[in-house]
Amino acid sequence: MTGSSRRLLRVFAVSGLLLLAAGVPLRPVQASKFSNALLDLLSKAGTDGGTEGFTLPSWVYFADKGERSPRGQAVALQTAQRTLRARCAWRRSKVRSAARLVDPEDLELAPEYTSRVRPLVDRVRTVSRWLNAMSVEATPDGLRALAALGCVSRLDLVRGFRRNEDGAEGEAAAPGSSAAAADSPVYGPAYPQLDQIAVPALHQQGLSGRGVLVAMLDVGFRTTHEVFRNARLLNQWDFVFGDGSVMRDMSNPSDYSDAHGTATWSLLGGFKFGTMMGPAFGADFVLAKTEDDRSETPIEEDYWVAGIEWAESLGAEVVSSSLGYTDWYMFKDMDGKTAVTTKAANRAVALGVVVVNAAGNERRNPWGHIIAPADGPSVIAVGAVDSAGALASFSSPGPTSDGRIKPEVCAWGVSNWVAANRNDGTDTYTRGSGTSYSTPLTAGVVALLLEAHRDWTPAQVRDALMSTAGNAAKPNNDYGWGIINAAAAVNR
Repeated sequence: MTGSSRRLLRVFAVSGLLLLAAGVPLRPVQASKFSNALLDLLSKAGTDGGTEGFTLPSWVYFADKGERSPRGQAVALQTAQRTLRARCAWRRSKVRSAARLVDPEDLELAPEYTSRVRPLVDRVRTVSRWLNAMSVEATPDGLRALAALGCVSRLDLVRGFRRNEDGAEGEAAAPGSSAAAADSPVYGPAYPQLDQIAVPALHQQGLSGRGVLVAMLDVGFRTTHEVFRNARLLNQWDFVFGDGSVMRDMSNPSDYSDAHGTATWSLLGGFKFGTMMGPAFGADFVLAKTEDDRSETPIEEDYWVAGIEWAESLGAEVVSSSLGYTDWYMFKDMDGKTAVTTKAANRAVALGVVVVNAAGNERRNPWGHIIAPADGPSVIAVGAVDSAGALASFSSPGPTSDGRIKPEVCAWGVSNWVAANRNDGTDTYTRGSGTSYSTPLTAGVVALLLEAHRDWTPAQVRDALMSTAGNAAKPNNDYGWGIINAAAAVNR
């Protein structure tokens, strides 16, 4: 347990009732609102003492969206549908009837409920319409008070995860150096990682992702890097600090690195002739910073959920996420319906968004499985291979806990050529490994498929990728359906 965890909350079981911190008993109905995971953490923390003044990130779930009459609900849904952004409404229309583009999950949280919660917590972190929940930071007294609210149905942990990349990034290389010697006069050293998945053939057909809106969820992005000079960046938001910049503030020592997001975005949509190119360099982009690198568990699920809801509302057609969540979950939870991020990913797919997520780098680690939200039934989980097409030694294997094959597909994820975030300039490049890097390559191909087939649904995109991949005849829990083939998939 970390030092901060030791300062959490003291919980005792007495005659089937809970005593929280100050020792005030909860009624059974209140005690039942705490998840087993939350109780487990609290009971462990209670043995370490020192909980005064500590706040714990927690989910506060509500029983409903408020006491609306049938007429009130109908009016609220009509308002929600009328205020959908045009891009969002168009994408949803591919999977829903025009008269029913919204549903109760789209409605805002009941203000009479949120107003009761706010005075009882130290901070509201995020609000989720889809989950009908708020994530908050609450003291022991606050948790006790929240459990007593009739409108609160459940309290749970906000889970966190530290990304485990297999290979450390190499030394930065400036264009023109020996490390950046061009493998192609057009693509530079990026050519092999694109050629393996047949992307140049689609570029030759004039496809570049033009008109497709892609959302990137990551730790942050160096938007001033030369590889993004021509990028069509439409919107950005930092869900950790709550501001409109996903850049690292170099003058702020409390800010965090944006190297990982810079690398993943360059793999998907970067463009520097002769040096670096991503599959979908012509796409439109929205960037969400959903990871806090200052804490011990920087990737927290509530920021990811907020990010994907925001991206969907803007009309994103593709979400590329090289993040994953395992802490406080067990393998049995990798069933495609339990983890919070998986629920949000499933919702996004149901609204017409193609969600592409890293399978994870856990093969050689104690966890040893895929990570959430890659376990989602319709999420395209991506494994990693090397330049020869051999499975990367770290690439997380399937199956899901309910027996489904994962990952769906694979792409290059070993020693990828990526844009680097360095303090000494915005024109440096490096190499790195992980399913974090095979994922944006795959998401870039998805954008090309959607440019060519504007009416394709997430199910059609997923089927096209899987049915034309290199292992489609005998899928397994290492390669899934195999290395993607963009040229074949576009003609599916």
